[in-house]
Amino acid sequence: MKKHFLIICCALGIQISAQQSKLTINNYSTYDFHGQLMATPLGTCYPMVSIADPAIPNQLIVPASSSFNLSTYSDGLASGISSFLVTTSPTNPATVRAPSHPTLSSTGPISINTDWRHTKFQMYFAGTGTPVSSGGTNIPETYFNGNLGDGTNSCFSGPTNVSSFYGYAEWYTISSGSIKYTFIDIF
Repeated sequence: MKKHFLIICCALGIQISAQQSKLTINNYSTYDFHGQLMATPLGTCYPMVSIADPAIPNQLIVPASSSFNLSTYSDGLASGISSFLVTTSPTNPATVRAPSHPTLSSTGPISINTDWRHTKFQMYFAGTGTPVSSGGTNIPETYFNGNLGDGTNSCFSGPTNVSSFYGYAEWYTISSGSIKYTFIDIF
């Protein structure tokens, strides 16, 4: 009986400590999403993981009317991500790590201690380098951009939704059994 209990506890421990959520960005808008994405532990800043490459600079681009999915850091190459930036403390510079790096495996120390928490984003006219704005000379600039997140991290402030004249973006999570999904939807 003790042996069975130990096996069950170990299995649950691995499941609980795995990177908490699978990331999906659904861009239903007519604009391109350019966003910096950060993953951190609950309530603290470090370790911090962000997408490094391909990046302009360090931004993930999700074209208009498309989606992006990332199940785990180690699935990055399959999702078009060739590297992540990992920062372990405020005094250590960010280190570039390949998705295959052991610390980013599903049971690696970075993976088990982080979850997607925040994005800084700007929407661009599809296929251009032009940010979405009103652009009028007598009208204050209105952009479709902002900070968006789950609201659990003191290092990055951001609401769970951003609304502008040009569109709406929201951040939410859904759990199904022991699996957690993080969604960013842009309309």
